[in-house]
Amino acid sequence: MSQRHIRLSGLVSAACALHDCLSVYTYNPDKCDKFVKALYLCCDEMYKKDGKDASSTACPMRSAVERWLKRHTDVDPRG
Repeated sequence: MSQRHIRLSGLVSAACALHDCLSVYTYNPDKCDKFVKALYLCCDEMYKKDGKDASSTACPMRSAVERWLKRHTDVDPRG
C-alpha cells in the first residue's frame, strides 16, 4: 500500500468522523472543532507531501486549510 493511499484513507476517516459529529450536533457545530482540526491536519500533510497539485474531495483548498489552522491553534484534535 502506497503512502499516498494511506494518507487518502486517513482523509476519508477524518471526513467521516466530522460528518458523524455534525450529524449529532447540527445546531452546535463548535462541538466538532476537534474533528475539523483532525481533517485539516490530514489535508495539510497531504498538501505538504504531494505538492501544489494535490487534491482531495475531502479537503478545502490549501489556503483555506492553512488559514483555519493558523486561527485555531487552541483546538486539540485528540479531544
